[in-house]
Amino acid sequence: MNSRGAVHHRFPCRTLRFGRWSEFKTGAVGRLATSARAVLLEPVLFKPGDQDRCKSFNGDAGRGEIMLIKDVSIMEDGRLLRDVNIAIDGGRISGVGPGVADESGDDSVIDGSGKLAIPGLVNAHTHLAMTLFRGYADDMELMPWLQEKIWPLEAKLTAEDIHWGVKLGCLEMIRSGITCYNDMYYFMDETARATKEMGLRAVLSGVLFDMRPDLIEDAEPFIKRWKGDDLIVPAVGPHAVYTCSEETLSLALELADKYEVMLHIHLSETRSEVESFEKNCSKSPVEYLDSLGFLSDRVVAAHCVWLSERDISIIAERGVNVAHCSISNHKLASGVAPLDQLARAGANICLGTDGASSNNSINLFQEMKTTAIAQKCAHSRPDLFGAGEVWKMATENAYAAFRLDLGLRAGALADLALIDLRKPWFFPLTEDNIVSHLVYSTQGGVDTTIVGGKVLMEGGIIPGEEEILDRAQQQFDDLVAR
Repeated sequence: MNSRGAVHHRFPCRTLRFGRWSEFKTGAVGRLATSARAVLLEPVLFKPGDQDRCKSFNGDAGRGEIMLIKDVSIMEDGRLLRDVNIAIDGGRISGVGPGVADESGDDSVIDGSGKLAIPGLVNAHTHLAMTLFRGYADDMELMPWLQEKIWPLEAKLTAEDIHWGVKLGCLEMIRSGITCYNDMYYFMDETARATKEMGLRAVLSGVLFDMRPDLIEDAEPFIKRWKGDDLIVPAVGPHAVYTCSEETLSLALELADKYEVMLHIHLSETRSEVESFEKNCSKSPVEYLDSLGFLSDRVVAAHCVWLSERDISIIAERGVNVAHCSISNHKLASGVAPLDQLARAGANICLGTDGASSNNSINLFQEMKTTAIAQKCAHSRPDLFGAGEVWKMATENAYAAFRLDLGLRAGALADLALIDLRKPWFFPLTEDNIVSHLVYSTQGGVDTTIVGGKVLMEGGIIPGEEEILDRAQQQFDDLVAR
């Protein structure tokens, strides 16, 4: 039995290697850089002194300043509330309301008139460095797309590619109000460094699978290097049940238990993936993980498209957090996830963008709209997944999943965005239709993004953006020429 009291069974299904790998039709790019070519990717060792050690993810050490956001609008119970002040002190919100006093000084006042303050959005599943692959290979069937385009390019990736790819992705997230993201990919130390330099929060998992024992060996050191950082939260990322043996999955679970960190895994993404696994194991991927004691509220399971009624029940009972990636699933024709059944069972559903190679954006406003309309259409029920429910998937549900102390309230982390309401897609505007506009009509307009009380973008200006764009283009050009 494991530490959760579940009996470990050994099944005839093992990691699918080399020749047997092609039997599986997986469905999203970054998860599948597990071909023989991927063996060429080497980890970058962390250099002592590259990061500042802080107390915890929700810590305030070295973060933020005293500032006031003046005369801004906020949402309260789904309604628009105007002319509110938000005070920030030491990385946290110290007050919210019309009567909050200005103690910041003239140099630290942000004019919020004509703007809406929202708590930071959370991208629950992505592969951020794959912004370098955006538009590189579209409109192809999955396996030719992977085998002919993505895998050969991934085999050439370097730490420098990852650095600028991550920064490019951070630019896009800052511009769309995302203040925290959950990632699984290669070169996680480089990803962490680039993310910290950009000022965003992240939950980062180095991908694990049996074909790369070096990555498995680095899982624990990576956690030790970053645990306690104020922006970066290390996690464990076993790729999937078909690329990780029982031993690897059990090791991942043991590390998560030992260090009290999260687990990030791809689960039941495509029909053929699930059917092939069941044929080999006589269990669904969800049932198999449950038999190992793997599933809990510390697990973020990406996709969860092809689920049985039993699978849905297990996910809900174990408190597994589902990272739904609607646009990527549709673009790759993976299917429509059973969100209605999951929601009725009580599962916690969050939203992710997946990688830019299969989305092609890193924008949760697009994800919210697509999620809502796809579910309505799939069930012929326009009343399903209203704007308020979908908004919570990108905010409150994700805060619960990742233990984030976020929200527009005193004491919460000062992670928020200001959206310019003087845009055509917000008109006509009433006190009651603001959530509808955010979910169904927003096309941009994020003016200011703040994380931990630090302004990352103000007035649509991000310091250093031009250099990042130029370097990302240079890295892509060099990458395809190698």
